[in-house]
Amino acid sequence: MNTFWERIVTDTVAGTIFDSDRRYIMMRPDVLMGMFRNLPEESRVLAMAALAASAREHGGKSVDAYRQAGGKTPLAQTMVDGAAAFGWGRWTVASRAHEVELDVVDSPFAAGHGPSATPVCAPIAGIFHSLARTLLERDIEVTEVRCAAQHGGACRFVARAVAPEQA
Repeated sequence: MNTFWERIVTDTVAGTIFDSDRRYIMMRPDVLMGMFRNLPEESRVLAMAALAASAREHGGKSVDAYRQAGGKTPLAQTMVDGAAAFGWGRWTVASRAHEVELDVVDSPFAAGHGPSATPVCAPIAGIFHSLARTLLERDIEVTEVRCAAQHGGACRFVARAVAPEQA
């Protein structure tokens, strides 16, 4: 697989940025996250959940594309490199038998939102869900257990395998 920037095609005449058939935009994180800050609490919770679900669905297409492309770089490292290149912070992924952890230093979502009583890195949670599900090859649940917007420092996400329903 090519390095991240070798795959990116920018067309300044058309005003587009593509990685294969996946289109991207550049946006200031405070513009996006300011929308959430301006919502009432009950609406903010719903909007964050919807953003995480959208990132899981659409970001999952990127995870699948990178997995299918194969190459010498492991999938988790491809995602780490892509996150850094797109300004999503510095990711560190640790995988175990039934759990995957993600630490994110300099989350643009936490920085763009500012101080919060609740986690705000829904897009990272969504993408990480797709990555962890692929790595563990089973259904998982993701929890943002620490958010820089709440406490400073790094954000931490944990993905745990979900036990199959008991009959």
